Amino acid sequence: MLKYLKLFKYLTSRFTGMLRHPLSKKEKRSLLQEVSARFGFLGLDVEQPLEHGRDEDGEYIIVGRSIALIKAGGKWFPALRYVLERGLKPSPGIYVDRGATNALLRGADLMAPGVRRVEGGFGKEDVVFIYDEESGKPVALGVALYSSDELKSLSRGKVVKVLHFVGDKFFNKKV
Repeated sequence: MLKYLKLFKYLTSRFTGMLRHPLSKKEKRSLLQEVSARFGFLGLDVEQPLEHGRDEDGEYIIVGRSIALIKAGGKWFPALRYVLERGLKPSPGIYVDRGATNALLRGADLMAPGVRRVEGGFGKEDVVFIYDEESGKPVALGVALYSSDELKSLSRGKVVKVLHFVGDKFFNKKV
């Protein structure tokens, strides 16, 4: 039986490029304990079928046919495609002008001149969502280099290190 399971995992990884396995209830509880305080808006539940996936780009938590969480730098963060598909409006958020949006979609970090407003409170090194001011949709997420209070008074310099943006390798990842 174990031989066939290994063969199945091997064949599955050859077609999708990703090794996957369902999470046990114990693994789900551990994961949800780690991420629910920061990302409770995702609505992940122990009773939900969740899978753990891994490939050369990173680790993932998969819900159905969508990647819900991505692990980079030892920390989990939400996948933007999952957030957009479900119409979620996570907080805290930073709203940026069109020029900053265009730069973010090319993979740049967020600079202070592009920030239009800050919603919600956050600390240094917290994960924040970056929204396009015109559409109101998230275009990126990253790690804040300053707290929300400090950010409001800045007029220049880098303010968010971008981890994930619409159109990057994680956004276009197929499962």
